[in-house]
Amino acid sequence: MSYLSILFLPVVFPLIVWIVAMNHGDAVTYHAKRAFWSQIFPALYILVALIIYFIAGATGMSAIRNAGGWLFGILLVLALLISLLLYIYNLAMAVRVLLDR
Repeated sequence: MSYLSILFLPVVFPLIVWIVAMNHGDAVTYHAKRAFWSQIFPALYILVALIIYFIAGATGMSAIRNAGGWLFGILLVLALLISLLLYIYNLAMAVRVLLDR
């Protein structure tokens, strides 16, 4: 369920399962932790990319200021690509875990 939570409650559900199952089972904890990190990684990437973009713009780097739209566009496309790949990964892992049982 942690991997499938990307469809209904991403990040929050795997975190809850990870915390609750910490002492109950290794497999559940393992998959909840992997689902949590694979679902939160795109948000962390976007946060870091925005911080880099704004710091570079605030320091007056002329290359960033002149090509700011291009830099933001490239960072956005990479974020969307990473999000799509991790979405597919979560669905594939859900199918894999369900078929193993």
